[in-house]
Formats: sequence, structure tokens, C-alpha cells
Amino acid sequence: MRSNIAAKKNAPSFIYEILYGNPKYIRGRTVEHRQKLWKGVPVDEHVPTQALDELSEIQEIEMRSSCEGSGSENPTFLIFRFVNQLSEKEIETFVNGMNAIEDIHCGAGVGNMGVYRVGVTAPLWYEKDRDSFTTWWLELPHKIKIVLEVSRVLASEFADRY
Repeated sequence: MRSNIAAKKNAPSFIYEILYGNPKYIRGRTVEHRQKLWKGVPVDEHVPTQALDELSEIQEIEMRSSCEGSGSENPTFLIFRFVNQLSEKEIETFVNGMNAIEDIHCGAGVGNMGVYRVGVTAPLWYEKDRDSFTTWWLELPHKIKIVLEVSRVLASEFADRY
């Protein structure tokens, strides 16, 4: 995996390590973003609702955290868990598939609840480049779906051969 992050890291530190490849403690929210309610849950205002709706329809994942970002140390991100706990190899295959996409940085590690979490990020935040930020979020559900399907096919091919 690009990043096998140790347990007990907060979301910003987890994401920073995925994006930059080295550990660094990043404080939790240092900038208060305006919020909106999405399905009764407060989310950052500029994360597109359409993207959140499409992500929530992906049955294999459970969204845990998101942020619109506020700077290079605090980029935009999505953190999720797999609904059915996958093996480490299956998670590695998924992470590698996501990292093959040019504008995606992805990593996984055991989170505070003792199960794997997956982080997806890019060196973007809303105020840096609003159009690229919005496009990244709107394309993210489709990219996750594609990598999930490819990972499923690879797992099936592997299982059939061995």
C-alpha cells in the first residue's frame, strides 16, 4: 500500500501522510468552514451535495469524514470504511487502483475503532481552485465505483486460478 497508516491518528494527520508520504501531526479543524445539512449531518458547505449523494449510494462503503480543506497541510478529503471488512490484500488492491488515477492520493490504515479506514485526497481545497475542487468531488464517486469493480474482478480472477 502507498500508506499503511498506524492507528490513533486523527483525520488531518492521516490525510497529510497519504498526500505527502511522511507522518506529521496536524491539529483538527483550524478553520471553521460554513456548514450545510446533508441527510441530517453537518458537512462543509462547498463539498458538492451531488457527490455526497452518489458516494452514499455506493453500497460497499460507509463515509466517515470529509472536509473541503483550507490549505496545503489541510487539503480536501474523504475518509470511509468498507461495509464488509476486506482482507489487507483486498484493501491494498483497492488503494493501488485508486493511486493509479492521476488526481487521487489514497491510503489505508487501522483507525481509532480498530478497523481499516481509507482516505482519499488531493492537493486541493475550495479556496485554492473552486472549479478543480468541484470537479474532483463530482468525479470521485465514479472513480471509486470503477476501482471497486476492477478490484472485484481481480479478486475473482485470482480466486479462480488458485
